[in-house]
Amino acid sequence: MTDFIKLGIIATATIALTACGNDGTKAPQSNVSISDTVQSSVDVFGDDGIPHAQLPDTVVPQSYRIDMRINPDETDMSGVVSVDVALTEATQKIWLHAKEMTVTGASAQIGDDIIPLSFTAIPEADAPSGVAYLSSDVELPQGDATLTLTYSTPFNLALNSAYKVVRGDDAYIVTQMEPLGAREAFPGFDEPKYKVPFTVSITSPADDFVYANTPEVSTQTMQDGWIKHSFATTRPLPTYLIAFGVGPWDVVEHAPLPATDIRDREIPLRGITARGSGDRIQYGLENTAGILEAIEGYFGIPYPYEKLDIIAAPDYAFGAMENPGAIVYREYLMLMDENSALSQRRAYASVHSHEIAHQWFGNLVTPVWWEDIWLNEAFATWMGNKGINLWNPDGNFDRNTLRSSLGAMNIDTLSTTRKVREPLERSENVMDQFDGITYRKGGGVLDMFESYLGEDKFQAGVRLHMARYADGVATGDDFFQSIADGSGNKDVVAAMKSFVDQPGLPIVDAAMSCTGGKAAVKLSQSRYAPLGSKTQQGQSWQIPVCAKFGYADGSTQKVCSLMKRAESTMNRMDENCPTFVMPNENGAGYYRFSLDNEGWTALLANLDKLNTREVLTVQDSLESAFRAGKVDASVFIKGMETLAASSEYDVASGAGDWLSWFYDRLPETSRPDVARLTTDMYAARYKAIAGTDTVEGDLLAPTLAARLVSMGGDTALKADFAAKGQAYLAGDKDAIAPNMLSRALRAAMEAKDTFGTAERLLNMAKDGSSFEKGAAIGALAQTKNPSIAAMLRDTALVDDVTLTGRQATSLISTMLGSDELGEETWAWFKQNFKLFVDTRVPDVRKGGMPGFGGRFCSTERRDEVRDFFTENAAVIPGYERSLAQTLESIELCAALKEAKADETVAALKAR
Repeated sequence: MTDFIKLGIIATATIALTACGNDGTKAPQSNVSISDTVQSSVDVFGDDGIPHAQLPDTVVPQSYRIDMRINPDETDMSGVVSVDVALTEATQKIWLHAKEMTVTGASAQIGDDIIPLSFTAIPEADAPSGVAYLSSDVELPQGDATLTLTYSTPFNLALNSAYKVVRGDDAYIVTQMEPLGAREAFPGFDEPKYKVPFTVSITSPADDFVYANTPEVSTQTMQDGWIKHSFATTRPLPTYLIAFGVGPWDVVEHAPLPATDIRDREIPLRGITARGSGDRIQYGLENTAGILEAIEGYFGIPYPYEKLDIIAAPDYAFGAMENPGAIVYREYLMLMDENSALSQRRAYASVHSHEIAHQWFGNLVTPVWWEDIWLNEAFATWMGNKGINLWNPDGNFDRNTLRSSLGAMNIDTLSTTRKVREPLERSENVMDQFDGITYRKGGGVLDMFESYLGEDKFQAGVRLHMARYADGVATGDDFFQSIADGSGNKDVVAAMKSFVDQPGLPIVDAAMSCTGGKAAVKLSQSRYAPLGSKTQQGQSWQIPVCAKFGYADGSTQKVCSLMKRAESTMNRMDENCPTFVMPNENGAGYYRFSLDNEGWTALLANLDKLNTREVLTVQDSLESAFRAGKVDASVFIKGMETLAASSEYDVASGAGDWLSWFYDRLPETSRPDVARLTTDMYAARYKAIAGTDTVEGDLLAPTLAARLVSMGGDTALKADFAAKGQAYLAGDKDAIAPNMLSRALRAAMEAKDTFGTAERLLNMAKDGSSFEKGAAIGALAQTKNPSIAAMLRDTALVDDVTLTGRQATSLISTMLGSDELGEETWAWFKQNFKLFVDTRVPDVRKGGMPGFGGRFCSTERRDEVRDFFTENAAVIPGYERSLAQTLESIELCAALKEAKADETVAALKAR
């Protein structure tokens, strides 16, 4: 799953897994106990006698048969679920998952006997994630049984589980089962470790198209004229990967993916979209084969599933979801063509590759419990980026993982950050597992160990892991052991665990000395902490430090060592002393570094000897030194200017990331100096690249334009964008290039801040292309008119025809950052909070609502944010970590402002 931007013992139960020896060959056993990977029944119950995370081990599902009746025009769905189970001990009580569900009949069949069961749902106030139990008047004996439940449940209206979306006169049912949605769609055992075959059938109105994970094998016309669609039995799957959809979809049959050297069969490929959008999914279909074949080649294992449907959902809470054979995407990521903005096509490639990578890592091999979902998402992040780089090596995708991991470091600097592998004690907190630490830090850690071991050895470990656990479940420790066995390096197990089993980010201090060609780099490690941090020291990591040594003749050498202690020394013997050392070769290490003055001087003087990844890493370490109070503002600003001149678009763009902090957090009297810095950094560059058919013109120019208009005070450029934006709204679709549309519409709204402009933008947000919709929401949020702002807030709150829930939350979030109307919007937000969350916020986003208070930068406002969200805790289950990190971010902003504002103001004025 992408967001655009988952211990103990089973006492007697076993789950069928495919096991292999260390050489990848099949081991003799066919059933492998998953002891030491899941909780025993002794551990799962809370003090209230309810299992709030994993269920007890008394029942282990073996297979499901689910027969559903679905009409998207109705409010509810119904069905019958039969689950073959193994009872590991005699019992009269079976715990399972079911949320907002009416069960009208339940029974257990044991042999020829059918035993009636009573269904009891635990009140949501006691178990928000949805827990229930079946009870019997007689004891059910140990052994095999079939549980059958007849049920009905309302369609979810908040983009979770089996949810309903209405577009115009059409209604659609889409699914999002990860992480806890399946329990709202059918009663069952909703945990990743229960990976079993599913046989699904859906009866629906004759005019609706129906899809599921597997190919349709038969249809039957029922007495009422509805059609029963039966689908092939799946390979073993967990509940969170079950997918289906019903509605008046456009279905685009594409040419099958051809057989390859690895796969001896074709793969049927279809695009599925809301009615009227089918012609916009061709680009996504046409580029699927190349991406899939690149990833398939890396694994050396054929694509595991019978078909591949690509579904562009009319509304969606995430970026995409990797359901086997039926991947669901936001429309923005799939509805485009060759003329769409490069940024949109790049987003498509990145997310599509991520989800395809999941077909092996996550689907074919699945985590045992949510604490190891990090490996699912981290691996797909890392492999997805590798896949598109293999598919298009000239696309500048080689540093995607690095840029992501650098972003994760900003989360990891918090004292409230979490471990990558964080125990989950209550299911309602499961969304904590799906954050930047999971995706970005996890991906960066994998990148680091691939660099340390070498690509071939790391790949050997990955392939061994896939062979060992195909169609089964595995823990993070299982993966570490596979990498160690495949690479032949046993040290990586402890080293990898040191990065996933403790929070925080190491910083490596490096000091080089050299005499007579003998170079020594003294290394010391500590936990990075910015100004104002409450982080405690004392941690250590086993860090694969790879350094690049540069020499006067222009040559460079890579040297790696595993830093197991707080201090160590890296030695080199050469004829000549190195002229510089870059302590993070290729930027592959998940750590920051610091140098002494001589080391920084030498490194900065040799930036031209570094590749782009390394320069990005230098940039991050310079910024982190400023945040930690180790670099003067004047030095930092000079470094920003130097990096802004880089020929690489992402380096030049990143160099200006702090301009908005200067503009927003320093006194308003400094804004002319911020404008001057912005102009000096970017005006000439923008003029040279704007409108050019280059990567810079496509990807960098929009960012520079935004900065020049917003912080550079370029009124002429703003007026030009406003005129083009107004022309576009008037119907001239050629008035502005796609990559500049967002900037033009924002300028148009600011220049002509009228109800007429707002109405046209609202219409675009409702009926425009997937690209136009996002641009329109961003433009609406630029209003400075209190009356228009009030109208927009009311629309976001009550009008689900004009704005989807996702659009509504995006609009309010952006309006909260407005200089003019942010405070007014904050007051509205607090006043309407419960209604807004209940009706407009996707279920999976509710726990993250404290992030809406993150715009502040003072301890007084921190206390206000803390008190408000704590008072409303019942509305946002799972909010605790989000609130803690929001409060700390406010504190760190205030501390940096207190320590560096005056110095920065003076440095800006002195330029």
